[in-house]
Amino acid sequence: MNTSGFYLTRLTLKGPNVPAAEILLQPGLNAIVGASDTGKTFIAHCMDFMFGRRRSPKKIPEAVSYESVFLGLKSWNTGNEMVLERSLQGGDFRLLLPGNGESELAAVHQAGKENTVSHFFLELSGLSGKRIRTNKIGKTRALSFRDISKLVLVDETSVISERSPIVSGQHGSETAEISVFRLLLTGGDDSSIISREDPKVSKGRREGKVEVIEELLDKAYAKVRNLEIVGSKKELLGQLTNIDVSIRETSQELETEQKSAVTLENNRRAAWESLRRVDSRLVVLAELQKRFALLQEQYSSDLRRLETISEASIRLAQMKEDHCPVCGAPAEYHDIQNQSQDSSPEDVANSCRAEADKIGALLTDLRNTIRRNGQEIERLQKDRQGKQKDMAIISSELEESLQPHIQAVLQKLRDSQTMRDNLRHAIELFEQISELELLLHEIKMRPRKKTPVGLTNSVGTDEAEDFSRQVESLLRSWHFPNLERVTFSEEDQDVVISGERRASHGKGVRAITHSAFNLALLQYCQNRSMPHPGIVLIDSPLVVYRQPDADEKEFPLDVKEEFYRTLAREFANAQVIILDNDYPPDDLYDSINLIKFTGTNRGRRGFIPN
Repeated sequence: MNTSGFYLTRLTLKGPNVPAAEILLQPGLNAIVGASDTGKTFIAHCMDFMFGRRRSPKKIPEAVSYESVFLGLKSWNTGNEMVLERSLQGGDFRLLLPGNGESELAAVHQAGKENTVSHFFLELSGLSGKRIRTNKIGKTRALSFRDISKLVLVDETSVISERSPIVSGQHGSETAEISVFRLLLTGGDDSSIISREDPKVSKGRREGKVEVIEELLDKAYAKVRNLEIVGSKKELLGQLTNIDVSIRETSQELETEQKSAVTLENNRRAAWESLRRVDSRLVVLAELQKRFALLQEQYSSDLRRLETISEASIRLAQMKEDHCPVCGAPAEYHDIQNQSQDSSPEDVANSCRAEADKIGALLTDLRNTIRRNGQEIERLQKDRQGKQKDMAIISSELEESLQPHIQAVLQKLRDSQTMRDNLRHAIELFEQISELELLLHEIKMRPRKKTPVGLTNSVGTDEAEDFSRQVESLLRSWHFPNLERVTFSEEDQDVVISGERRASHGKGVRAITHSAFNLALLQYCQNRSMPHPGIVLIDSPLVVYRQPDADEKEFPLDVKEEFYRTLAREFANAQVIILDNDYPPDDLYDSINLIKFTGTNRGRRGFIPN
């Protein structure tokens, strides 16, 4: 979250009897793109004019009827929109505040005065009350926002300049400009001039650096030895290539073995399902046999009972009827109505024999069914033994042959991956050792300059180390070609890219690296919660990169796309305004504020309405 700074919301030109010319801006990336001569550079001039520049914007024919320019902006802290108004002829400003309040702001900065546009912007940026050194003898003055503006607004001429982005080239201003850069870099101003450093302290620091680097080198070499990897960096790179090939081959072998294992596992599962169905059928048949046995016993019991009844009937028929065989009473005492004349003992015996014949037939069928069930059980048991044998064979092949082979291939793959990780680590250590040895050589060979009393020191290489890494990170995210290390040159007060001075490149590379310098400074300050206006505007950073000088090599086309992608992704909590001919990638249109100027009557022709 921003603790200082502001972002612009709109830039508007107004005049009598003409429609307003306006662009609306948002936090994050704002890409104002389109053909040449559509007013993009005029927008940059108007922005600079509203940041306190004395000269009016360069006159263009389309803008002759406009009289005033309005700049809307919001503080990151409050979010309330404020509007600055200024005549295109120049002069002071009118500040329109929320709630219809307004005040006058002087265009010229005055130390201690708060009613100036410079103090207004410095207050928003968290930089009010700062002082900077202006010459070698230590004279200081109050910081003005015009000192900051060249680091937040880069015009189409400055972006390709061979000078450091810190300096403007104006006579006598270099000391102040370096002081401004150091102020943003460190957060400390020149309110209290620091005296020349004691040579003993300088020597001690130098020796301390050498000692620390040598200790880091010893630790790096020890780590290489612990890895037990032998060979130079070039040889390790070759080994790494070979191990990558081995990993691919082993992975393919493992995939083949795993497919075989899946096939066998499916076969085992099918065998198990078949065995389960056989077991289920055996359980059902066994239960039926039990029930048939009970039924057979019931039939046998019924036959015995019928046989008993039949025999009793025969005996009853043979007995006289003078007394009841049951109770012993004389026959005349029995109720004749309860006797059936149609049911003689012989009839009962015959009925029992008939019923016994039926049950006998059922019993015969039941015994046949029991025999067939027994045969089915015997057949299923033999089938079960065969399926168990098949399943045992499949399981044996899986557990005793295929799985050990898979484990061996898997272990081989793990060993190869471990070796690859060790090789990569060793290569990283060799790269670290190379950097440390180079840095140690630079420190030992660096001449010991004696700084005259009162001379303003330039920003040192060590002082700008973290900033240089921020520039490197930004260029790397843009896919800047052949990028190695980015350092800071104390002599040039500029970055050194892959061992070459930034100014030694053609204008295409100078434009893209100048942009990286200013954007990295914004990131650097935001990451450390240090004061910064929170906005960067760059005019034409990609046009010359897309069309390099004749002596420059052709640049990769993806730099342009990654340039836009990085700005859209990493500057959401700041505001970046890019004015260029090149369009951002299509997939970014919905996530950024894209303003297209067509230069024709189709769509928006340019900044100034038709």
